[in-house]
Amino acid sequence: MTIITISRQAGSLGDEIGKETARILGYDYIEKVQISEILSGLGFSLSDIDRFDEKKPSVWQSLSTQKELFAHYIRAAVYELAARRNVVIIGRGGQAILKDIPGALHVRIIAPYKTRVNRLTEQRSYKERDAQRIIRQRDSDSSGYLSTYFDADSNDSNLYDLVISTRVLTLKKCVELIACAVQQDEIQMNPPSSTLLLDLAIKHKAEAAILKVTGGGELVNLEIDAGVASLSGLVESTAEKNNCGKVLMEIQGIKSVRNELGVRSKDGRIF
Repeated sequence: MTIITISRQAGSLGDEIGKETARILGYDYIEKVQISEILSGLGFSLSDIDRFDEKKPSVWQSLSTQKELFAHYIRAAVYELAARRNVVIIGRGGQAILKDIPGALHVRIIAPYKTRVNRLTEQRSYKERDAQRIIRQRDSDSSGYLSTYFDADSNDSNLYDLVISTRVLTLKKCVELIACAVQQDEIQMNPPSSTLLLDLAIKHKAEAAILKVTGGGELVNLEIDAGVASLSGLVESTAEKNNCGKVLMEIQGIKSVRNELGVRSKDGRIF
């Protein structure tokens, strides 16, 4: 199996290149639709998906529990989708989420600002002023999204194996470059582990479930090994302790829970 992530600037043809690469290679093309289906299944509303997905969060959003939930959910979704046989993942911070996963090729598609503005005006009939505004906003959102959720810089060359400028290169040539790169032995001989990716997805689903129960204010540690979830730390009540164990058992892939959470009374005693 092989994973290709594509990070792209607005107006760089990144989405088009990703879609054509997936078609040529016969890979699954992963974009917002598939991500949103998983997030919705985890209980994240469509309105919240639109507010957080590839967006720079506002000050209020940065302080909200929803932001922390999204951070876990987006990782869970990307890990789960990456566990498929062969995939091309567009955006969503895939280059940061999967940066330590072997057998993944991380691609960045860029173009000069003027080229990007011209594309939006010529291909999508935007007025030049509107095209400039859209590109500035999307660049800001992309930078803020990567920084907030993954402590990463979209312009950090260390995140990528291949950076392609579409200033003069055609879409076809860009696809050929990616198809050639992904066939290298360093990629093909070191395939990612579906088991590892699915375990990571389960871990983040579990972290989100605990966050929903505790509101993020408690000291809860979670470890998952071979389908066994182990809880330690402190919560405020026996009901909260029991609910933590209950929500974990509802997650597919978790077989049992070792609930060693302590309960802290109002006078500071631990039970």
